[in-house]
Amino acid sequence: MFKIEESFKDIFEKYYPKVLNQISWMIKDEFKAEDITQEVFIKYFKNPPRHNENIGGWLSKVAINHALNYIRSEKNTKIRELEVFKNTQEEFFEDPEEIAIKKFERAKVKEVLLKMSKRDMMCLILKHSGYSYEEIAISLGI
Repeated sequence: MFKIEESFKDIFEKYYPKVLNQISWMIKDEFKAEDITQEVFIKYFKNPPRHNENIGGWLSKVAINHALNYIRSEKNTKIRELEVFKNTQEEFFEDPEEIAIKKFERAKVKEVLLKMSKRDMMCLILKHSGYSYEEIAISLGI
């Protein structure tokens, strides 16, 4: 039992930042991303993947599914209200030039992402989140 807990601790420390970054990028809510990340690791602890399965790929796949489930469960109006509040708060404290630059950059990134296929977009998101190409391939079934 001690070795299992020890290996879980090692896996948690290695992959927690990657999984959190991936989920944060997908849902844009830091606190909810932390909750979902914890759910992913609870699922791993209760029912780990088979011994021959890539742990990083498995965690990534579970993280994507949990984040997508969260996104589907949220109502669009709630999300819009949170974004408006967040943007208003940011604009109150930031330099107007910085705000304009960030908005332009976000719009450009979004424009490029929307032109990509869903698979390519997820590859880019996962790589940006710190996953290896092998982990990305496994999590997306490529």
